[in-house]
Amino acid sequence: MVVYETPAIREHAMQFCERLAGECECTPVSEMIWWSFHFLALPAEASDAAQKAADADVVVFAMKAGGDLPHQIKLWIENWLNKRGEREGALVGLLAREGSHDIASFREIYLRHIARRAGMDYLSHAAPTASKAIPDSLDSFSERAGQVTSVLDGILHTYPHPAPIL
Repeated sequence: MVVYETPAIREHAMQFCERLAGECECTPVSEMIWWSFHFLALPAEASDAAQKAADADVVVFAMKAGGDLPHQIKLWIENWLNKRGEREGALVGLLAREGSHDIASFREIYLRHIARRAGMDYLSHAAPTASKAIPDSLDSFSERAGQVTSVLDGILHTYPHPAPIL
């Protein structure tokens, strides 16, 4: 299932899904279910889409990276999560960025939290060489664990080392 924000971003998502289907034995793009933000704001369509998303193995969010999600989309996501249960799957964030930003946007962080709550893997098309980790992720904790801060450096170089115990 693909949830998209604008027709232009839908085109980008179609290209992504075609490449993905070409690399693996996945569902063809023509068989995927496509829902726009506009339709998810309509009660009858939103209910149907929530059930389809609950049954889907993969849910792709194709949208702009900046700003907050519309309130109606957040409500739809909560409805979808309540129907999903404990099924495994993947949530994919296809976020259209303006310029090159190394820091995660609010929307990407939100999608990561949604994936965690749903028990799904979170996948992103962001380059694996991004220089900054997402706040409060395992990558950021690992990055910080390897850093020697000025306070720690001062402690290590100021105080004498204890004599070895024989």
